[in-house]
Amino acid sequence: MDIRNKNLNINYSMHNHTKRCGHAYGEDEEYVLNAIQEGFLHYGFSDHGMFLDMKKRDYGRDANLLEDYINSVNNLKEKYKDKINIYLGFEIEYDKNHLDYYKELYNKYGFDYLICGQHFYIKNKKAHYYFNEYDDIEMIKKYKDDLIEAMKTGLFTYIAHPDLFFNRITKITDEILAICEEIVLASIKYDIPLEVNLGAMRYGNLMAQINGTFPYPNHYFFEIAKKYNAKIVIGIDSHNPNDLVFKRDLDFAKNFIEKHELNIINDFNDSFIKNNK
Repeated sequence: MDIRNKNLNINYSMHNHTKRCGHAYGEDEEYVLNAIQEGFLHYGFSDHGMFLDMKKRDYGRDANLLEDYINSVNNLKEKYKDKINIYLGFEIEYDKNHLDYYKELYNKYGFDYLICGQHFYIKNKKAHYYFNEYDDIEMIKKYKDDLIEAMKTGLFTYIAHPDLFFNRITKITDEILAICEEIVLASIKYDIPLEVNLGAMRYGNLMAQINGTFPYPNHYFFEIAKKYNAKIVIGIDSHNPNDLVFKRDLDFAKNFIEKHELNIINDFNDSFIKNNK
């Protein structure tokens, strides 16, 4: 299936993981081969960012793992350069105390881009998840503030699953909608696209608490994105090479984008990757 013939005319997949994160499967080259098969012209490896100074096992990893990741991606860049453009990136949490590290990823390690994917905040070199409790408005506000602060830095290409907090919302309130609006308006102000993330469709335990909605991509959030014509990207969020060829996901994305009349970025080009190197 060539996605360019499915009226979902994206030529890129920039949100993709590797087995190094501990919850993805398959070899790096398998992902690339499936991306080529499916007609992608641009493919980005964006495994979960490795904070080398953190204590939590999932995020504080051995430096050798980072080196292995970089070498693997760079080797694949060269091997398949005549068939597909490959990019080195991370999906990584924003933390104000790691600004130098983000810049080091670009300048020392040669990263092409970073995606901001907030799952946790950092305190005392430990990861603390935002959404342990339902309807915790203070944590949702913190999540929103951290996303906006990340946008201000200019270090991130786009925001992954900005509507992630709907996993822990049981009712829609004016306050929740105002938080959505703040995120959307910030994305416009700082020219940082927002992601329609297809990952949650694969996990049966990530059920929305509000009937008739997905946790993400979420109807309420993207209705506000539509209102302000915010820039939108698609994130396959692959954790298995077969995620790149799963027709159901792409058909859902097509229908979701059409239903919400979203301002989707179809064409990847070098200006899409931007940072303050």
